[in-house]
Amino acid sequence: MNRNAYTPITADPVLLRLNSCRDWGTLHQRIRKAFGFPDYYGENWDAMWDCLTDLFWETDDRHIVVRGLDALPPDLRAYAEPLRQVLEDLRTRCPRLRVTYC
Repeated sequence: MNRNAYTPITADPVLLRLNSCRDWGTLHQRIRKAFGFPDYYGENWDAMWDCLTDLFWETDDRHIVVRGLDALPPDLRAYAEPLRQVLEDLRTRCPRLRVTYC
């Protein structure tokens, strides 16, 4: 397996489970796994944006479901707030993309 390659996303919707995350490292590992990011994913919001824009195209008809964002501990929720903006920016770039929070 190529550690520098993206793992193809076969699930639809793409499910990002943030339930029970207690620190930013776990949060970013869940992001990496959900989206199939390569091992070199930098575990920050800019790196997430860069990887997402490699994966999602304007014509993609995809759905992302984010579970547990509002249930994160307060300090981690504050840290993770840019996640919403990254996904909103991606949705703007890819109009057929849907994002649901639950």
